[in-house]
Amino acid sequence: MGRTPSFRPPALLGAATLAAGVFFACKAGIEPNIADISGTWQYVENVTNVPYSMSCADTGTYTLTQAGDRFVGKYFQSGKCHSPTGTVDITDSGSVTEGHVIGRSLRFRAPFCDYDGAVDTVSHSSITGHVYCVVTDPSKQLTFSGTWQANR
Repeated sequence: MGRTPSFRPPALLGAATLAAGVFFACKAGIEPNIADISGTWQYVENVTNVPYSMSCADTGTYTLTQAGDRFVGKYFQSGKCHSPTGTVDITDSGSVTEGHVIGRSLRFRAPFCDYDGAVDTVSHSSITGHVYCVVTDPSKQLTFSGTWQANR
């Protein structure tokens, strides 16, 4: 039986998923509107690696702190990865880094993964986006891509 990599993708704003209850700040037309993403978000994320027939699904929370157009935070996730050789638990926690908001669009990093997303323009209460992860196993490098969604 083959070795299953210990993949631990952070829940993405999607985790993932960073969303809901988003407010916009504006300084008399001098600065662009910036979505306020501070606070706690519930997220869902799904990623796949087609060549190795692997898929992962997780849910969790982001707790974010924003200063202007930058943000950082913490995440907690619970989920599983499935492959032809078995299932791996990917419960994990860690840091959200390099967060940047431009208008209603955002980007950030969590261990192994890069996220992007957009705040819903109608409800301002959810974020949906894409996630790309690179995980190095002792014998190979695995890439995963997928989507995430978050709500406050």
